[in-house]
Amino acid sequence: MFLHISQDRCSRPLEASMSRIRVAIIFLALVIASIGSADAFAAPVDQASWVSLKKEVRLPNGLKLNYVELGNPKGEPLLLLHGYTDSSRSWSLTAPYLAAYRLLIPDQRGHGGSDAPECCYSTSQFADDARLFLDALGVRRAAVAGHSLGSMVAISLAADHPDRVSRLILIGSTALEPVKRGDWLYSSATALKAPLDKSSPFLREWHPSNQPTSVDPQFANAIEQEYLTIPLHVWHGVMRELAHVPVGRHAEDIKIPVLLISGGKDPLFPAEHHASLRKAFPHAEERVFGELGHNPNWERPEEVGPLMERFLSSTR
Repeated sequence: MFLHISQDRCSRPLEASMSRIRVAIIFLALVIASIGSADAFAAPVDQASWVSLKKEVRLPNGLKLNYVELGNPKGEPLLLLHGYTDSSRSWSLTAPYLAAYRLLIPDQRGHGGSDAPECCYSTSQFADDARLFLDALGVRRAAVAGHSLGSMVAISLAADHPDRVSRLILIGSTALEPVKRGDWLYSSATALKAPLDKSSPFLREWHPSNQPTSVDPQFANAIEQEYLTIPLHVWHGVMRELAHVPVGRHAEDIKIPVLLISGGKDPLFPAEHHASLRKAFPHAEERVFGELGHNPNWERPEEVGPLMERFLSSTR
């Protein structure tokens, strides 16, 4: 917060003194407000230290997941699910705006520091991992936000386990088939060979700095380093599982409040995909950022984070 106080110390000493008192009162109020949420934060996350924040948990299915827990440990649980080839870091830019919640942010199977088994990478499998992850952390029900692939996992989780999800936020999502054999993404991802070459045309295009608006460069570079370590069978496996699968096929089973967030210049899921979501979730709240791309939560976290918070607080 920036306060500009105009004062003349010579001619208006009383007014100056009162201004300083008002500033002190405001500062004290902010300090007191922050005490109620022990580990909550409002400052930007240091990208260099993100990996050091990770913990690990072993699920009953044998999978080891890495995860980050932030925000208010006594707050309502909010499960944040990242996209294809991303990691928990995907939520580092929006997390400061959601500090009132207990933020549970896993590296999904095959991503980040989590195990990468040879099989399997369907949205139902990711969703079952999420259910077991909540069990392991003692969380009976949570709000869930998903970005891209994470949004598809969130839909599966809410449909397969409706008693576990209270509200749903879908960012950069679709209710249609996300990929088809022969299209650009499927063909490019399944053609990748080891070792990954970040200078290849596909991976240059995949870099998060290639957005309609700017993405924090430190964040973008960290994301690039992480997706270069993802095993080829994960790149390939997710594509095979998503091909020709209509994501919104179980939308009618979801009865909870839903928020849809899309970018008007999304090259992966253009306008017809947002329209499919509106049809699948006719009662959902929605926001289209006309000038943004596939990753609104990366491109404009200072708007997307508060938008998520307002939705979550208004639908309690």
